[in-house]
Amino acid sequence: MAGWTTGWEMAMNAHILGDRMNDKVNVFGPIKGTGHIMGRMTDHLRGVLHGMAVLALICGIGGVSAAIVLPTVALAQQSGANKGSRDAPSDPLEKFLHQYITHAGLPGGVVAIGYGEGRVRYAASGYASVRPETGMTDDRQFYIGSLTKMMTAVVTLQLASEQRIDLADPIGKYLPDEYQGRIANADRATIRDLLRNSSGIPDYLDGEFFFELVGRDPQHGWRNVELLPLIADRDAYFAPGKSYAASNSNFILLGVMIEAVEGADIKAVFNRRIFEPARMRDTSFGRYPRPALLARGFDDANGDGQLEDVTDYDVGDQLADGGVISTAEDMVKFARALFVDGVLLGPNALERATTDTAFTGEGSYGYGLMIGSSDWGPVWGHDGIYFGYSAEFSWFPEQETVVVFLSNGRALNEVPSVTSMLMTGLFGDPQ
Repeated sequence: MAGWTTGWEMAMNAHILGDRMNDKVNVFGPIKGTGHIMGRMTDHLRGVLHGMAVLALICGIGGVSAAIVLPTVALAQQSGANKGSRDAPSDPLEKFLHQYITHAGLPGGVVAIGYGEGRVRYAASGYASVRPETGMTDDRQFYIGSLTKMMTAVVTLQLASEQRIDLADPIGKYLPDEYQGRIANADRATIRDLLRNSSGIPDYLDGEFFFELVGRDPQHGWRNVELLPLIADRDAYFAPGKSYAASNSNFILLGVMIEAVEGADIKAVFNRRIFEPARMRDTSFGRYPRPALLARGFDDANGDGQLEDVTDYDVGDQLADGGVISTAEDMVKFARALFVDGVLLGPNALERATTDTAFTGEGSYGYGLMIGSSDWGPVWGHDGIYFGYSAEFSWFPEQETVVVFLSNGRALNEVPSVTSMLMTGLFGDPQ
């Protein structure tokens, strides 16, 4: 199968994994039409987008009359990830997704479009595994990477609403005694600062050491408190509240705080506070053995343009910055529970999470949420990376619509986001 390597013996390389795993926030920014959010595209994809009509058949939105039309790619041009995965799809959304993962060089993916009144549209394409070859289905689980940060922020705000913590508390108040005075800014950076990535606390993923540890013990089962030595005894980026810098350490420290306040591990807390109330039945933190529904994850681990199966490496299974696995259906349920039904947060907490923001240079960052704008109105959400997986979550509050894209790989080619390619089809031409 061209372009794929399985059953391999991987020599963990800290520099390569560092590039692949340093999950920096890529803020939506001021999304103008198909501008910043789309980024750079290949000439071929520009041609594809130029020929796109509005996506009415996918979305079923009244007043929009045309359907998206994408050119057919010959099987000889397809990567091994798509060849033979299914017959040529007839559903317009499946056609779109099939083309997208082909051009991106992804093994497979699932997209879901959910509406406030409860309708959901799904599509799946590509492979969930290659040995054995198993086609992708929309019920598959994926690591969602930094989409986990939205959930960590929700639990933090729940605790604040219950007056069990104060967002003005310095995070050092909740750290073990042996780390008092050892984590830069922890005596001054507040919980609010951590939620907004404005704490100045350095990112534990900067540098090589964490990836070296993963290479030595690929199935370690990392816990939030175990990463404190990687955050300690390092210089701050800046004084708390004075700037913005994406740092995974912020959400690790929030995880430590949550576990200390609740007296329970992060898995139990998220189950009780998020997954069960939102009825997210196929969502959990990562674990061994890997769940049967988990799509195998693939990444170009050694930079040779080949995708390798990296599913069994634990780079944060139970960490508050990125360790959750979920399905497209469950992420739509999360959107409804958070933004529509008020199951997870009350209106005051949600308003604060989306308006008390830090300016990032392009767009803003709220409480575990990227806050962007578009020609169709505001967009809130997050993107996510985990070794062998990638994810998008975009909520459009004015339209009460969520777009979720989950993939079991990292794009080998530069392509725009799935969400950006669907926006005109979802909402029509911008006014």
